[in-house]
Amino acid sequence: MSKQPVDLNDPLSGYKQGGMNARSYDVTGIDTRLRYDSSRTPPFTVMTSMPSKS
Repeated sequence: MSKQPVDLNDPLSGYKQGGMNARSYDVTGIDTRLRYDSSRTPPFTVMTSMPSKS
């Protein structure tokens, strides 16, 4: 998800203006790190998401 619109014809396609109604889309080249803590709900928290070299 991007803050800015990913479809210039649809300004609500980005989170900044579309908010929770913004659409998700497939991406490549991203690493996501999760942290597990059984005392949380949900138990997995996204700690970081960053560009990666595949």
